[in-house]
Amino acid sequence: MSKNHENEQVVAIIGGGPRGLSALESLHKALANKDFKGKVKTLLFEETDQLGNGPVYHLGQPDTNWLNVSERGLTIPKRESINGSGFAIPSFPSYQTWSGFDERKDVGTIPDKFPLRSELGTYLGERYAAITKDLLMLGKLEVVLAKVTSLDYSDGKFKITTNVKETYSADEVVLTIGHQPTKVDRQLTKWKEKLEADTALQLFTAPYPVEDISKDVKEDDVIALRGFGLAMIDVARALTEGLGGSFELLDKDTRKMSYRPSEKNGVQLVPFSLDGLPMTPKPLHLNLDKPYIPSEAELEAFAERLRNSVRKGGKVSDTRFLIDAITPLIVKKYCSLGDSVYAHTLTEGELEKLVANWLEDGSTEDSLIISKSLPAYQSMTAFVEMATGHSKISLDYCIGQVWRHCQPSMYKELSFTNLDDELIAEIIQLDERLKRYSYGPPVDSLQQLLALVDAGAMTFDFVNNPEITQTAEGWKLERDDKRVIANSMVDSVLDSPKLLEVNSPLVKSLLSDSLVEPVHSALGINTAENALVELGAENNILPLAVLGRLAKGTIIGVDAILECFGERSELWAEGLVERLELK
Repeated sequence: MSKNHENEQVVAIIGGGPRGLSALESLHKALANKDFKGKVKTLLFEETDQLGNGPVYHLGQPDTNWLNVSERGLTIPKRESINGSGFAIPSFPSYQTWSGFDERKDVGTIPDKFPLRSELGTYLGERYAAITKDLLMLGKLEVVLAKVTSLDYSDGKFKITTNVKETYSADEVVLTIGHQPTKVDRQLTKWKEKLEADTALQLFTAPYPVEDISKDVKEDDVIALRGFGLAMIDVARALTEGLGGSFELLDKDTRKMSYRPSEKNGVQLVPFSLDGLPMTPKPLHLNLDKPYIPSEAELEAFAERLRNSVRKGGKVSDTRFLIDAITPLIVKKYCSLGDSVYAHTLTEGELEKLVANWLEDGSTEDSLIISKSLPAYQSMTAFVEMATGHSKISLDYCIGQVWRHCQPSMYKELSFTNLDDELIAEIIQLDERLKRYSYGPPVDSLQQLLALVDAGAMTFDFVNNPEITQTAEGWKLERDDKRVIANSMVDSVLDSPKLLEVNSPLVKSLLSDSLVEPVHSALGINTAENALVELGAENNILPLAVLGRLAKGTIIGVDAILECFGERSELWAEGLVERLELK
């Protein structure tokens, strides 16, 4: 079955989550701003029923799935009303207005609230409903609840095929799909191959939806959790609190908790990773975060240092330019903390050298830095105490928090540059390494993990790269003369968007038809600033665009929810309308 649209330009948005919502808003804003009079119809493809919010912010997910961004940090902007030729779209409030957060009433000492993922999903779903109601009624929008499996381009038209074998025609296509399945790595592949069909062992190759994991948990299961990041925390909550266990807050200032399992749930959780390093929590409230927040002038000076380096293009050969740009700001913030930091006698110059060395080589050890050799329980406790204002601040914690506040400027200045592809990959690798600090969870999440360990429901004994042997009884983990056998294994590692490793039918189709090329073997699709895919001089006008995770490389910083809304989708929409005007 083929769907064609006569005498109108058809724009296809593939992916109906937050990025698809933003693209839809930006498109109609651009049409209105240009006073475009032609007929434009939008096809919006989404394989789930979670329109506007997508599966990551699924409305029905359990309350054990939390955001790692606070209401204070969720600055998703208001959508102004849009009045175009033949359509009118109402305004919609910012997230903070919608949620009732008022920055003016934040006295600075109230712990930041971290919403549930489903709460943000509700906001996004309502924002979607408000823009699509009239567009659907006017016939300017068609929503296709199906999975796009292939995309072909010939004679100036795209042929879009879905998993139910329906085909659609479009003049312009933008990919706004989020996290895509990747090829299962060698370790997981071996484990899958060894599992017998009738075994009592369970292997889960993805952390979400967590309900798929928790629904079959039996009393006294031993569950190994591969990964030690945000997704692992969600899974751990689902397998404890989500199954009837309870956390009790013991101290409002430190957020220390105790854990009590339910009578029918005595599971033991065994997290592990390659390095065993825990994430660090964000400061508990505004007053504790303020020392790390750069002023507008400081951010502009940082951005200008980056711009000066980027102008040199090929003369910049490594990440040192980024390190040199941010180090003075980090040291300034660290020194401004006064007696709140670890005691030292270093000069500012010596501190700058130490910061630069640590950023360049994460294995740098110093008395001002939490040692990587410190057991996970102790380092997690130390970082929690810093985040709650109950201990001196280590240099690495300060670096991570300042880095977090500089990320928006960093992402803006380092996207769409003439820097070498290999260097871009190194920049992204550095930012990924710092995410242990900059993308950290709320204090409560780590206090819950510590409470689970205290209660014997979780152990950190095997967290640092244990030896793993798969046996008929389960996965045997060994470390420092200790051993445990897990009858279930959960992979909670969320892969970065390496285009060549993505395993979805659509992306494999694009690669096989040479409609997309990676920036780098370890990164995503090569795109221009207007989001159009770049394939070389002879094909650079292909009307195929990419917004979001799959553009990682030419765009730096694609994972944050705030990056879904704003300039990038607007640049795409403005360019699209300009192309439509030429037809």
